[in-house]
Amino acid sequence: MSAPANATAAAAAAAAAAEEAAAILAAFNPNPTIGALLVGALVSCVLWGISTTQTYIYFSRFPEDSLAIKLLVSVVWLFEFGHTICTSHVVYIFAITNYGNPLVLLGKTPPTLGLTVLLGTLTTCCVQGFFAFRIWTLAPHPIFKAIPIALWISLFAYLGFTTADTALSIINPIPVFDTKYHWLLLVPTAMNVVNDNSITICLVLLLLWTRQKKGFRNTVLLLDQLLKWTLETGMLTSIFSCLNLAFYVQQPDNFIWIALQVVRARVFANSLLASLNSRDALRTMSTQKTGNTWGASTNGHTATSANISFRGQQVASGFGGGRGANAAGESGLNIQMTKVTLEERDSDPEVMPMEGKYGYEK
Repeated sequence: MSAPANATAAAAAAAAAAEEAAAILAAFNPNPTIGALLVGALVSCVLWGISTTQTYIYFSRFPEDSLAIKLLVSVVWLFEFGHTICTSHVVYIFAITNYGNPLVLLGKTPPTLGLTVLLGTLTTCCVQGFFAFRIWTLAPHPIFKAIPIALWISLFAYLGFTTADTALSIINPIPVFDTKYHWLLLVPTAMNVVNDNSITICLVLLLLWTRQKKGFRNTVLLLDQLLKWTLETGMLTSIFSCLNLAFYVQQPDNFIWIALQVVRARVFANSLLASLNSRDALRTMSTQKTGNTWGASTNGHTATSANISFRGQQVASGFGGGRGANAAGESGLNIQMTKVTLEERDSDPEVMPMEGKYGYEK
């Protein structure tokens, strides 16, 4: 075949390819895929800014917290920072590098997309593990401690499933992964929903159980506020988890569920930080509403009226704001991880020791 004929054939093939690409681009709707991912990334970045601010507030207000809690906050923030970088990179790959090329959605998954899932899971495990430890600390009976043990085992399984998801998504094209390993994403997503709802229900039940005991007559307003915070933060994370599962089951071919998963990780991180930082607000509220002075001491009770003290490490636990975070500080409500003594002093001269009662250990 002559050179002019070859050139004509090549031009015709190029024209046909261009026409096909134009037809694909015209039929492509970026809203539920790249658009959803972009919106999720933008919301995620805003929430990361909020969590960064909350992290700064935490370290400035609670320098006396235990090293374990400080490490937890630092690790969660680092996971969130890496998550933000990976999410931004995924959006850049889809929206800029492959602009006008919807066929990229049929190719291999960008490695950073798989990493966003893994980093989000690590954040979720840290936060849920922390709240599970609160349940362990406040458990009124040894049998009740089986619940946080089951939650921790479930979190390890959840992390294992997600690690496998990340590895398989990197080495397989997106359609192949969705077809062959659909269940491998479905199972951990469902596990996360169960874990999150279980934590919220357990914390609420513990607060309701505490509220009903006569030894807490002067702390009803405080416990009501704690119940409100626990329900608010718990329901928020549960809603995102349920929506993520629902969209993945019903619409696995778009990126709406990925956008929800990206945002969900931020919601968990902010839930933890709000829980820790709300201790100042809880202390102020308890002073204003009850007119009592709350003493914080690891060696004895210093309050003249109502005083609740769990002696031990000064870390957030059972009765605090946002999922039951506690109040702690120089003049605040001191509810700490290690339970030793719990007593309440009413306005009358009578002292009501609570040692060994209602499941609280001596």
